[in-house]
Amino acid sequence: MRGAAAARPNPAARSVTGVELSDQAIASAAETAAELGLDADFIAADAFAWARAQAERTGPPDVLIVNPPRRGIGEAMAAWIEASGIPDVVYSSCNPATLARDLAAMPSMRVASAQLLDMFPHTAHAEVLTRLVHTAG
Repeated sequence: MRGAAAARPNPAARSVTGVELSDQAIASAAETAAELGLDADFIAADAFAWARAQAERTGPPDVLIVNPPRRGIGEAMAAWIEASGIPDVVYSSCNPATLARDLAAMPSMRVASAQLLDMFPHTAHAEVLTRLVHTAG
């Protein structure tokens, strides 16, 4: 269980790291962050492998944001999130079927809120942004 101090993170101690396989996506994210004056680091790597290694070094993050391809996060990552105790997960999904499958694989995560985003009007494509919170037990 996290202490009261951990429940209110110190903004000065906050760090944001974006991880993506594509060097081009990382360059674009870094450029956008700089233009907006955001303090964030970006790494070109396999996000799941990086997250596991980082969690082994420093413990799980306070918040994990995932935006997988249509195939979803998959069994291995869902199992890792389930076991990790990460308190908050933001899951952006473009495929309701794989979102449902992934949520079923993480029974300790409860949907706290969800928002449908119509990013491509006049098409059948939509994103679902879901905030998951880890439940005790």
